[in-house]
Amino acid sequence: MADTAFSFDCDVNQFPSLTWNHLNINRGHLRAEAPAAGRGTDRALPAVPDGITVERKPLADLPPVLSGIKSGMGAEFDRQFDAAAEKLGLEAEVYTVQEGRTGGASVCLSLEGGDGIRDILLVARKGSESSFIFEASGDTGSLAGNRIRILAEEGARVHVALVNLLGGKLMHFDSVGAVLGQAARLELTELQLGGSKVWSGSLCELSGESSSFEGRLAYLVDKDRSLDVNYVARQTGRETASSMMVDGVVSDTGSKTWRGTIDFVKGAVDAKGDEQENVLLMSPSAVNKSLPVILCDEEAVDGRHGASIGRIGADILFYMQSRGIDELSAKKIMVKSKVATASRFIQDSGVVDRINRHLEGAFA
Repeated sequence: MADTAFSFDCDVNQFPSLTWNHLNINRGHLRAEAPAAGRGTDRALPAVPDGITVERKPLADLPPVLSGIKSGMGAEFDRQFDAAAEKLGLEAEVYTVQEGRTGGASVCLSLEGGDGIRDILLVARKGSESSFIFEASGDTGSLAGNRIRILAEEGARVHVALVNLLGGKLMHFDSVGAVLGQAARLELTELQLGGSKVWSGSLCELSGESSSFEGRLAYLVDKDRSLDVNYVARQTGRETASSMMVDGVVSDTGSKTWRGTIDFVKGAVDAKGDEQENVLLMSPSAVNKSLPVILCDEEAVDGRHGASIGRIGADILFYMQSRGIDELSAKKIMVKSKVATASRFIQDSGVVDRINRHLEGAFA
């Protein structure tokens, strides 16, 4: 790869507890590059609401409590990201939510028009509330991606929305890592609807007592696109709670892999976890792999997991057609209902409108 490129060639989304290699589900592989010009260093910092500050910092200047946060796509991904960032001068965008700050508008950050790599740190101080929306759109270039690391202090509440509306020729990644303090809460709402090859990883460390994580993912994988996802909730604190709810559609010759892991570490007394995926297959050529798993080193926990995979039944199509709804419209309704399970949690009408327009274009 060119010396001037922001490049990756590494295994990502490593499953914490390996299964049979012949299933090809233990890990994904990211091989991609973006020109140095797409590294995003010169992008203007956005306006932020009162109670939130933003600044750029070189990776070398980040305190260990931030630089040490692991992101969800894995250690080798983080190593290659850091090496390229230091070489090309990519600085981290650090958003700090002041202690006790509540309410107000979301911070909306957009990657538009193709190549762009963004390194984001969100620091939510004690007792604060904040909301961040990351939207990726455009149909030129080769690679667009976010690494987002979150530190939520005691009692902080953070909502992060990831919205992928990229054109069908771009590759994309979202790698999220979070550390939650006592009674802190992270809500992650993710919509993966665009791009050609997409990787998404989320690692949430619930180390603080009574901390909680709620992840929601909706996806549409059509044509010959692929999506590789790995969610891990590692619960070490007492009385922690995690939830992962995934809904999506795979059609045409699309390929999707979802790994979900709830890891109850010794000492996570009275912790709870629940992960569920509901997949709708719209083509006999579509490939779906789902792997919901619970790892348990602590007896006093409550964990549930499952996956439901099905197709649109002939009886449902017949019923809808008997009500004047043709087959294409019926499929469109089903897709929109899946996406709405996540998009309804996004409190920005403009973003929701763009999501709906993107879905309309998918059926054009």
